Amino acid sequence: MEKLAIGIDIGGTRTKIGLVHPDTGRVLETYLRPTETRDGTLFHRQIAEAIDLAKERAAREGGWLAGIGIGVPGFVFADGLVDTTYGFLEFMEDYPLAEHIRQQHGLPCRLDNDARVVALGEALYGRGKGFGRVLTLTLGTGLGLGFTMDGKLDGVLPFSHMGGHLTITSNDTVCYCGKTGCLESLVSAAGMAQIADRFNWPQKYPHLPLTAETIFQQREAGNSDAQAIVQEYIGYLRTGIDNYVNLYAPEVIVLGGGIAKGLKGDTGHLHNAALCHPFKAYQTTIQVSELAEQAGISGAAALFR
Repeated sequence: MEKLAIGIDIGGTRTKIGLVHPDTGRVLETYLRPTETRDGTLFHRQIAEAIDLAKERAAREGGWLAGIGIGVPGFVFADGLVDTTYGFLEFMEDYPLAEHIRQQHGLPCRLDNDARVVALGEALYGRGKGFGRVLTLTLGTGLGLGFTMDGKLDGVLPFSHMGGHLTITSNDTVCYCGKTGCLESLVSAAGMAQIADRFNWPQKYPHLPLTAETIFQQREAGNSDAQAIVQEYIGYLRTGIDNYVNLYAPEVIVLGGGIAKGLKGDTGHLHNAALCHPFKAYQTTIQVSELAEQAGISGAAALFR
């Protein structure tokens, strides 16, 4: 019988559940549910239906389920206890999520930080495959960071999951972490929206939604304001990446998340190669994810690889 696993990626608005071949990363089926942030009972009820559907599909495939892997937006301990999600999931403070899942579904459950499971998915099955040192940055509602070496996470616990909170500027952009001018607050979707506000985007273009996707589309259409907004955004991101090069010396940097697809033509400008390197012959490449939303699902399932 073929080994299968269920991967769950808890996102800002949607929770993605998938049935995965953990040895290959192939996602057989994906189920989407709204992310319930306040009521733990409702949260479990919403994902339970998708887990049951995945179990049924696994039975039809003639496979056996190794377990359920989950990417959680916060710090988790090795025993499956969620320490905190910093208020994102209000009920998930000192929360034994893995034990709840085990009891409810009768399967082993393993947890890790959401950005780390995305990084694991990219390293094993995506743009990081074949590289030894892979840094993955997830650009979306925040900035997620995960680092792998030889296809394995850099340690058992996600101690560096707050690595997006580097102070980049001295401006008045205050991040939820308490810092001012923090990288996450500058290169998240909200960060791009704040840049656009300074360019009076809502007043100039009331007919256009203030989203990263719209701004990238308008840049391609020749809109000078959109071009300036993206250039400022890229400046912040490049400064962050240059710092990460000094910290991690990655062979490849993979950009994922909703914003990353708008940067496909900019990867050659996201690192200043003229700066001092970790060692003389050091080189890195920057790639945009092709796995997209499947990275978190396959990475979570890979906890049972």
